[in-house]
Amino acid sequence: MADIYKVNASNIVGGAGRLVVKPYDGTFPSAIEDVMDIATPYNLKTGWRDLGATTDGISTSRGYDSEGFEVDQVMGDIDEDVTSWSHSLETNLAENTVQNRQLALIGGTIVDTPPTLATATTLTAATVVNASTMAVTSAIDIKAGGFVQISEGSKVEMKQVSSITGNTVYLAAPLANAYTTAASVRGVTKLGSRRLGFGTVTNIPIFTFALISQKKDGSLYMAVFRRCKVTGDDKEQSFEKGKRTVPLSLTAYPVSDAAIPTEENVYYELEQLTLTP
Repeated sequence: MADIYKVNASNIVGGAGRLVVKPYDGTFPSAIEDVMDIATPYNLKTGWRDLGATTDGISTSRGYDSEGFEVDQVMGDIDEDVTSWSHSLETNLAENTVQNRQLALIGGTIVDTPPTLATATTLTAATVVNASTMAVTSAIDIKAGGFVQISEGSKVEMKQVSSITGNTVYLAAPLANAYTTAASVRGVTKLGSRRLGFGTVTNIPIFTFALISQKKDGSLYMAVFRRCKVTGDDKEQSFEKGKRTVPLSLTAYPVSDAAIPTEENVYYELEQLTLTP
């Protein structure tokens, strides 16, 4: 007996998405390549940034409200008129960065205060990646239990000091970079800080979001939400034993641009094809 069920497994999709954002500027990508390199390491294009890992998935919704129309000759509505559309995107951001909190909780300007550093000393021997000890010219301004900053050219990192023996500094975590004897090593007398405030702002920032995922055949899919604002719903964070995530809920609005058809003025999808359309 012939199979009556016509199923195409290649049309069944799932998996996580990569959620990225840029400040709203009225321009929108015409291809996935406008947002992300499509070869390893899949870097984002200038202006876009990753929101990182999420939990409980990334959900999008689309719906409309309508109003019925009645006539005297018929019981009940004979037609309906669309009165409004709604579009939203929701997720929980697992990467609790200050940039993600600023976005999701409508924070103010991020203000960085640099650390206070002691007099610089130098390495007496080069170090390699993952080294956990450093030999320095003088360790007088470096304290056990404190922090030390190592820098050379564009490479800068800060590590906690576990102990010191003479002029040998033992680090609590290994170095991420290799350094020559030209590197600068400075004890940290006061750590830097980062300030982010939350208040009663009236102008809610506007962003463009893109959601990128990979299909079973290896090709890519992307949905672009043109003009979004964080909703006014309460955003709750729990300080407890479990991981603290950042709730993100967005409302997508239509753009007013004569060049953009009404049928796609809120969001649109782009997907790569492995077959000729």
